[in-house]
Amino acid sequence: MKTSATPRRSGRFGRVVARASLTLAVGLAVVPVTAGTASAGLLSPIVSTLLPSCAPRPTSTAFQQWGDSSNYFLMPNGGFESGTSGWVTTPGVGIASDNESFHINGANDAHSLTMGTAQVVASPTVCVSMGENTIRMFVKGSGVATSVLHVQAFVQNRLTGLVLSTGFDIRGTAGVTGWAPSPRMYIPNLLGGVLATQNLTLVFSTSGPPATWNIDDVYVDPFKSR
Repeated sequence: MKTSATPRRSGRFGRVVARASLTLAVGLAVVPVTAGTASAGLLSPIVSTLLPSCAPRPTSTAFQQWGDSSNYFLMPNGGFESGTSGWVTTPGVGIASDNESFHINGANDAHSLTMGTAQVVASPTVCVSMGENTIRMFVKGSGVATSVLHVQAFVQNRLTGLVLSTGFDIRGTAGVTGWAPSPRMYIPNLLGGVLATQNLTLVFSTSGPPATWNIDDVYVDPFKSR
């Protein structure tokens, strides 16, 4: 699988656009990003002078059955079992009683995030450090071939405020609506200086004809103790 990305520098999250291409099997296709749809208004709560904790977090080999033995930590409320608590959403984004079918995060989990077309969701901001350079999640395809789920990973240098972003598009496949793990999506690297850490925020947005996407169990890989 070939992956390419072109991060751009920006002083504001709302103007950062990046391009990437990936290939995703199991019924989903990842194609180059064509637009950044997240608005500055939605993303303004993300920019903060508060530094999220970079303390060790519980990890698991969440994607081992797909040949990925790396350790991952779950984003805060990344399984959406507490609704959208901690996440920033536009109107219409909801919680579905439709957990990812593998129950990776827990046998009793029962919910996922659901998005229609032209909606945006931003994750809580977390601290990542050396070795934490990948994100993965579970996605339920829309079944509409021309619908697209955009995934953007924004990183911010915790000292300078500099922001980089890498974007990925996951395209719906006609008639395919089952759950599948996303590919490994690599986040930009602004590590360095005395902290050797950076802030990470994920933004999901949708485009295309009317369609429904589900997202569940959003993970960051891998965690290494410091």
